[in-house]
Amino acid sequence: MISVIIPVYDAQPYLHRCIDSVLGSTYSDFEIILVNDGSTDRSPDICRAYAEADNRVIYISQENQGVSAARNRGLEAARGEWIVFLDSDDFITDDYLSLTAEAACEEQDMILFRFALHASSSSRDGQSTGGSAEKALLYRGEEIRGLISRILVPRPLPERQCAAMDFRTPCARAYRRSIIERYSIAFSTDIRIGEDLLFNLEYQLHVKSCACIPRTVYFYDIHGDSSSHHFNPGLRENHARLLRAVRETLEKNGLLPGMERDYCSYALENLTYVLIREIFSPLSPRPYRESRGLCRKMRRDPLYREALRYNLSTGILPRRVLAGAFWLRCYLLTALISRVSYAWLERR
Repeated sequence: MISVIIPVYDAQPYLHRCIDSVLGSTYSDFEIILVNDGSTDRSPDICRAYAEADNRVIYISQENQGVSAARNRGLEAARGEWIVFLDSDDFITDDYLSLTAEAACEEQDMILFRFALHASSSSRDGQSTGGSAEKALLYRGEEIRGLISRILVPRPLPERQCAAMDFRTPCARAYRRSIIERYSIAFSTDIRIGEDLLFNLEYQLHVKSCACIPRTVYFYDIHGDSSSHHFNPGLRENHARLLRAVRETLEKNGLLPGMERDYCSYALENLTYVLIREIFSPLSPRPYRESRGLCRKMRRDPLYREALRYNLSTGILPRRVLAGAFWLRCYLLTALISRVSYAWLERR
């Protein structure tokens, strides 16, 4: 059995498409776990209707606690050998689950698939296009370490057909429930942004084998009301917690010495993301003086200070320029580069 966990929060416009994409699967041995996370629209009614109509659909409701708590609740209820996560505004192809269940993946600890952006105004068009998991690229032993490093420093696999794989998202992949339960792996409820990265890092540290299937099976949407389009005053504290949690996980598993460069590159990404999306975001109501004070606090953080030693040798040039201006205390220049970067990212 495959357990498909779908956290639901105010997803009324997309929820039918999401659930129907799973029910339309060519593979039938699955359960859908809908976890309503305190929705204020008609999402609960939609979920209940599906649960009443199909005994493979399980409906769970809780007060709003965030997506991490909703996914964890789904993990507690799951009975499947494989765990698949699906966001309620996304959808999957009809062969996603059948590919996961194929014999070629039977001995794997993790399965990765391709994903693609889908315009929210379009109808569902992700249909089966043939193919088999027998074409999967298999990774074992030391090769797994390369997959772990891609969580910290995203880069495509050398095999071109597997380029569109995201090593940070919990979507477009399948997890062994036995590994999750054996090592008590869960989504951190203290981290609101980046919890996916930490979950995948903790999981992949226990993976012995992985299959990468060069098939697009997952479609996601980007909406104008996405959280990235709003000012988040807690981003700096969130990313500081995330940065420490990632370091502690690597230290606990004895990987930090060999992955220090990758970790520091990730820390610089963390730093510049906070500068662009919170400290100098054009949506921020803070005066420049207060933003400058926050920069000084961040500059005293020993993890950022350590990472800045690698600034000239890691990352893309724009990031090196932004982090360099920050390190040299050129905060007006830091603000200017951050604003330009924000505008560029919004146009992508």
